[in-house]
Amino acid sequence: MHAIKLNITDEIFEKFMGLIDILPKESIKIEEIDNIPYYPAISFDEAQKKVKKSVANISNNQGIESNEFFKKLLS
Repeated sequence: MHAIKLNITDEIFEKFMGLIDILPKESIKIEEIDNIPYYPAISFDEAQKKVKKSVANISNNQGIESNEFFKKLLS
């Protein structure tokens, strides 16, 4: 296996990470990303729809307690 260090501009970082995501999982191992956290790409519109749906479900008693949510998330 080879190791490289890249400095990538903000303009193409998301595109580069998208390319990494489509490669076979065992072919590349990311050992370090700088202090700027990497989040999977999600469009503003998609995020807005998810938040709107979540907020609407709260008043319909369809929400779950935060400790239950995080327990499911982390298991």
